[in-house]
Amino acid sequence: MNQYSFSFLIEFRLFTSSNITVFGIWNTTAGGDSSPSTSGSGMGNYIPGEGPLAIFDNLNQTKYTSLGACTAGMYALNCGENTGLYFISHDGPVLLISVQFRTANNIIERDPLTTTIEGSNQPSALLTLGSSWTLLYSGTTGLDSILDRHTWGPAQLVWANSILYSSYRILITSKRGVEIGTQYCEVKLNAY
Repeated sequence: MNQYSFSFLIEFRLFTSSNITVFGIWNTTAGGDSSPSTSGSGMGNYIPGEGPLAIFDNLNQTKYTSLGACTAGMYALNCGENTGLYFISHDGPVLLISVQFRTANNIIERDPLTTTIEGSNQPSALLTLGSSWTLLYSGTTGLDSILDRHTWGPAQLVWANSILYSSYRILITSKRGVEIGTQYCEVKLNAY
């Protein structure tokens, strides 16, 4: 062992359904105010039983399916766009370093292709306001060439972030094809 040997220990934290509070949203863009999403089959809803908490439960049998500006009977490319969620960490602020998406069980056209990730340290009462959020990432979900179901895309590094945040907002800005909404099985936000 020479005098320049170093040992690094990095503890990665994963957000799970037990250490966060999650809120579904739609009709929302990066920097804009959030519109709340609820369970149902109409505009602004997510499919009953397929809500936003599912992407943090570490189960491949569940998924988050959001309709966005469409209803369950409409098929369009923009269905499910500008939807997503924000969450509050119960463990306090963490530094986000990468994001990774996992495809759901079916319907390739619903796969999210681009996303934005924002961070905030504002009180929960202010998190619906766009001014509460700082853009950390805007780009691919990593699922562009992933056609298999229940498959993780590659981790996308969040280079511009150097601040620890206690809340994060994930928005889907485009999806693969014409369908009633967007869906994904899991999202892994790697942080420390």
